[in-house]
Order: sequence, then C-alpha cells, then structure tokens
Amino acid sequence: MVETLDAVSVHTLVLDGDGRCISISPCAETLLAKGSPLTVRMDRLRRNKTSSAVAECPRLGGRVDIDHDLQPCLDCVTRRAASELCPGSCAISITGPQDATIYLRLAPIALADQQVLTGAAAMAVIRPLSVQHSAELLPDIAVALTAAERDVATELLSGRRPAEIAQLRGVSIGTIRSQIKRIYAKLGVSGLVEFIARIRR
Repeated sequence: MVETLDAVSVHTLVLDGDGRCISISPCAETLLAKGSPLTVRMDRLRRNKTSSAVAECPRLGGRVDIDHDLQPCLDCVTRRAASELCPGSCAISITGPQDATIYLRLAPIALADQQVLTGAAAMAVIRPLSVQHSAELLPDIAVALTAAERDVATELLSGRRPAEIAQLRGVSIGTIRSQIKRIYAKLGVSGLVEFIARIRR
C-alpha cells in the first residue's frame, strides 16, 4: 500500500500502536532529510528543536501547541481503537527556520485494514506547504484548513475572484463559494476584508 501511494507522490508513514514508524515511503524519507522541520529518530516522528508545531486537535476541539516528540498526538490517534479518545484524524502544522513548513495528517487505520497491514495502527501523510502558502498563510491558519481550502485561500489573497478560482481549479463556482464559506466559518470572519486581516495577522 505504501508503495502504491509513493507511486503517486504521496508522502506516507505507517505507525504501530505505540506511535513508532514501521514503514516510510521513499518520498517521505526524502522529505524528512536533514534540514526538515520534521524528522524520524529512533523510529519516532519528532519535530526539530528549532521548529514549532501546532495541532488541530479533534479531541480538545481546537488548536494546541505540540511538544518536541509529537507523542500526545501520536498516542491519541494510534490508540484510538482501544480508548476512543480521539474522534478523528489529527492535523499538525510544523514550521522551522526560514518558514519551512510541513503539514502532517495523522489518521487511525480501521481495524479491518489492520489485518492487511500487520502491526499498523495509524497512517501519517506529510505534505510540504509551498513557499507561496507558507509565506502567506500563518501556520495555525494553514492547519485549520484542508488542502483545497488552503489553495482557495491563497488565490483569494492574490486578488482572484471566485469565478477565476473556479476556472483555474476546474470546478464549479458553487464549489468555490462553498469552500470560501467554510474558510470564513473556520476562521470566524464574515467577509473578505476580515479574512485578509485575520490571515495576515
């Protein structure tokens, strides 16, 4: 499975019930090379000491700062089946020096799928945020939005109208308007002016 995801350039890690990395895709290995704000040391995901991490925690219902070893988030997701503490996946934004940012989504693997992936309890998907995104979206904002919403938010900041964004993304204008409404709701703003002020704060 990891090889299949790697073939389409999805950066993945498979974690066991203790939060240890049991499989790392070559794409993820390259991304986590020296200088990345996120690394794997002693089979554990860790953020560099010079980076900061913010998680969108479904269990706590908000954003929280994460410590060096990311273990609280890993424990919440990998042990979900046993404890039911975490109601879903966990999104983490890790920012290092020179605003190098990595977006990490941790999701539990369903019990039925755990039999196919022996020892697997969770999957981590890593996505580097583009320079354009990390330069314009604050990490705590970026982690609250989905990948599509981050793209739409960036287009809005660049001055594009919903119709232009729809054309660029190859979707209907209704889809873009729905995404914009969700972005505004997540950020607690009522319009474009408030959105720009909030996102660049």
